[in-house]
Amino acid sequence: MRIDRIITLIFVMALTQGFLLVADPTTGPFSNLVSQDYVIPLTVLLLTALVVITAGIADATVRSHPQIYLLKLPTLRIGGSTVEFAPFSWVLPSLLVVGTYLFLRLFDSPPVQIVGTVVSSLVLLVVIIAQYYTIGRQERLYGWSVIGLNIATYIAGFLLYGAIYVNKWRSLQSAPLVGLVTIFLTYELLRQTKAPLRTLMIYSLINGLILAEVSWVLNYWLVKVLIGGIVLLLTFYVLVGLMQAHLTKNLNRAVLREYGVVSLVSILLIIFAVISNINPGV
Repeated sequence: MRIDRIITLIFVMALTQGFLLVADPTTGPFSNLVSQDYVIPLTVLLLTALVVITAGIADATVRSHPQIYLLKLPTLRIGGSTVEFAPFSWVLPSLLVVGTYLFLRLFDSPPVQIVGTVVSSLVLLVVIIAQYYTIGRQERLYGWSVIGLNIATYIAGFLLYGAIYVNKWRSLQSAPLVGLVTIFLTYELLRQTKAPLRTLMIYSLINGLILAEVSWVLNYWLVKVLIGGIVLLLTFYVLVGLMQAHLTKNLNRAVLREYGVVSLVSILLIIFAVISNINPGV
């Protein structure tokens, strides 16, 4: 990958992230100029545009790899020409854009939003470059790239779960959102196992259903916002880890012991959160 392309990516990522916060119709500096009837449509429109831009950059970067021909990519006929595209490269960058936007909106401090924008732009850059180096397994940076993508996926999970849970929406609203987010996050982590697409989709749907049920239960308990988001993330970590171990045929006692400990920590967090919120005077 050429250095000029990397510099361009850094600039575009920071620009897109910062633009959404400044132009945000709900909390941005121009929010008083926007009618309440148009707030939600404008927010969705702006966020969708930035997701499309980010996905397009990720797609173009991945398809520029010299060994991309080794992958069977979907094609689209436009007129007399055929255009290839790489949908797998859209998932994680898009989740990070949405997660960053939703999470940073929770803070009213401009310095926090600026720092968050810079950090998220760098993370997005790392993700897109890492996706590029996972095309060929012979790449010397393949192993580090996979690790980077895994870490970024959990970061996206934390941002999204936290942003959803902090709003304390009704279960009929929050549970489907958690389930949908989990489906995409699970697919992103499991696709590195090279399992068939049908298997990946089944596992992702199962995980999404389980996390939706967990979020439904958490909404009825006296669990603090931060603890609730962490519990969702830990539950996701355990389930995906077990699925990865199963698909790669590495499921053994050591793996079960590791995820058993994490599960115990999650349960203790819930118990601690519930007990700390109980008012003895009631």
